Amino acid sequence: MAVPIRRISLSRRTFLRGTGAAIALPWLSAMTPALTREAADPVRTCFIFAPNGQDMDGWTPRGAGSAFSLSKTLLPLEELQKQVLVISGLGIDAGRAHGDGPGDHARAASTYLTCMHPKKTGAADIRVGISADQVIAQKIGAATRFPSLELGMERGRRAGVCDSGYSCAYSNNISWRSETTPVAKETRPREVYARLFGDPADIASKQDRQRRLSDRRSVLDLALEDTRRLRRQLGGNDRAKLDQYLESIRSFERRLRQSETERPVAEVPAGVLDPHRLGTFASRLDLMYDLIVLAFRADLTRTVTFMLGNAGSNRSYRAIGVTDGHHDLSHHGKKPHKLERIRRINLWHAERFARFLRRLDEAEEGSSDLLEQSMVLYGSGLGDGNRHDHLRLPVVLAGRGGGAVRSGRHLVVKPRTPMANLHLAVMAKAGVHLKSFADSNRVLAI
Repeated sequence: MAVPIRRISLSRRTFLRGTGAAIALPWLSAMTPALTREAADPVRTCFIFAPNGQDMDGWTPRGAGSAFSLSKTLLPLEELQKQVLVISGLGIDAGRAHGDGPGDHARAASTYLTCMHPKKTGAADIRVGISADQVIAQKIGAATRFPSLELGMERGRRAGVCDSGYSCAYSNNISWRSETTPVAKETRPREVYARLFGDPADIASKQDRQRRLSDRRSVLDLALEDTRRLRRQLGGNDRAKLDQYLESIRSFERRLRQSETERPVAEVPAGVLDPHRLGTFASRLDLMYDLIVLAFRADLTRTVTFMLGNAGSNRSYRAIGVTDGHHDLSHHGKKPHKLERIRRINLWHAERFARFLRRLDEAEEGSSDLLEQSMVLYGSGLGDGNRHDHLRLPVVLAGRGGGAVRSGRHLVVKPRTPMANLHLAVMAKAGVHLKSFADSNRVLAI
């Protein structure tokens, strides 16, 4: 006589545990009875900052509304165009000098999510404003293991002067817990990985915990017994989902190990583009994007910020044949050879962003997917980097926020519409309703 399989009801906070490991699970149908619809379909927000602005002629789509054509820079988003909202006309007045002189890059980063004018100082008396991500995190962050994650591609000082009399804290952070407290970002994929999948109850030192999750051991092996036990209790569909999720973690670990042994790509002759020749920066960038996907899939956090570079970053992109510094090229002076190179950098980043969106789109969650359930802001606190313009910004909002965003459009708003209006709208669709934020004058209709 066949023994009936006992169905289980899992909490969304279920972890697979082992020595020093705690693996949060993706959404499984076994969790449905324990969840209300609102809890089962949480909205995620991700705020991505690109330094040095954009070449706005190469960025801005043609046409408006749903009948628009993506620009060359944004063409990598074509496959997901129906889930993308491009917004033109937003500005951050607080990023302008207002009598404080130079320092546009520091102001671009510090105002991107705060929309407040930073106090010009190189000392400890920094002051700007709370950022939109932290407003969300302080309201809904208790529902997840991490209220928010702050990630970046470049390390940077939090003290000293980095831009024309402005503290480095302004240039190197976009997330602010309060008007005087930036939230430090993590820039090493290995450390982010260890934080996400390490057991918070583990009393071992940080070094010992990271050693357990070293390149010699998989976090999956540490929790093998718990994994086997859970698989026996799951139905066929959930077992397949669990196996696919665990394989994505193992695949990530393999790429993480590979990236840690890579050497920077040697100089590529100008004009030679080879997407298969990736340097360590490209590998780390994709790993960071994938960590965001994993964190969202496991509902470890619902709010992330990600700096693709610090304000004024002068990184070169040798893997795509650009040996000039990024910041230097942003001051192209309309010279054709410099414009071609800055557009190459912008296109490359759009390709990496599109890859990230595809990963979200492929990640199932109940009857939906992560991109459907997310709002991903990609943009900068500068528009035309050549002119240090703060009033015509490059902005893309990807994802539908659980169906709350009317995507698949090019939304052209009145020039100089406050960026804070968009932040207010994103907050509301993430479940945080405020009457105003920074210099907002209404909730942007998105």
